This record gives sequence, C-alpha cells and structure tokens, in this order.
Amino acid sequence: LSDVKLADLYALWQEARAVGLATPNIGLITDIICCPGGDFCSLANAKSIPVAEAIQRRFDDLDYLFDLGEIDLNISGCMNACGHHHVGHIGILGVDKKGQEFYQVSLGGHSGRDARLAQILGPSFAQDDMPDAISKLIDVYVEQRTEDERFIDTYQRIGIDLFKERVYAANH
Repeated sequence: LSDVKLADLYALWQEARAVGLATPNIGLITDIICCPGGDFCSLANAKSIPVAEAIQRRFDDLDYLFDLGEIDLNISGCMNACGHHHVGHIGILGVDKKGQEFYQVSLGGHSGRDARLAQILGPSFAQDDMPDAISKLIDVYVEQRTEDERFIDTYQRIGIDLFKERVYAANH
C-alpha cells in the first residue's frame, strides 16, 4: 500500500479498520518484525509466521499491550537473520535440530543509537511452547520493572538470569 494518496489515507484506514486490519500496535510486542520463514523461503530452517501469529493471539488485549509499553520482538527463520532477531529486545531464531524445528530466544538486543546484539537465553523451545516462553519473559518484566521503565531498560538493569530462571523453571 505504498502508493496511497495522502487524501485517501483516512478512507483507507476506515476500510482497514472495518475488517480488523488497523490495530494500533506500533512499537508494542505484537508489532513483530518477522521474516517469511519456512512457509515462503527455501533458506529457512523453521517457520516464523505461525510463531508470530501465536504470540499475537496470546497478547490480544490492547489495554495490556499499552501497559507493557515498547517491546521489540523480532523473529528470523534462519541465521540469515532477515527478521533481525539479534537486535530485538526479544529475538527468536528458528533452528533445525535433527530435522525438527525449534526456536532459540535471545534478549537485550537494540537497533537504536546504542545498538547491541541480544544474548541467547538458553536451550531452544518447540513451536508450541513459544507463547508460554514469551509470557514468562513478560511476567518477569512486569514484576521487576520500575514505573515507566521499558522492557529493554528492565533487562539492562536486572540482567538475563531471572528471565532464564523463570522460563526454564518448569522444564527442569
């Protein structure tokens, strides 16, 4: 939709809104950068789109999303990193383990002025476990953040250990 005239933009937005395609989620956890993954790319090790959709379904309350604030979640289906998982506050990388799709989570990436690469959280997850894993990360953030603190700021302040402990607690 890159060629929409400015004068037609409001009408287009109204039509998109009527069919559920105008969610105001820019900068929120459901505003996911996601490569096409294994559904459309022959280079991918894993599907990305179903993971993004499952996370979006899990976080479907706009009021809660606005309360969470800015969280960059990026998903790549392989090491080519088309989804820029390595610079997401939360990054997800699809990996192949003996012919099966798994997803490695990383935290703390940032693509802004103070750019930095994310740190791998730990062992990868099955596709069905991804919404729960992300929910546990968000729970830690909500419990540990100070007033008006963004996810990335909380992560930088408390580090990776508490996130890791919570996400893997049920798996050990």
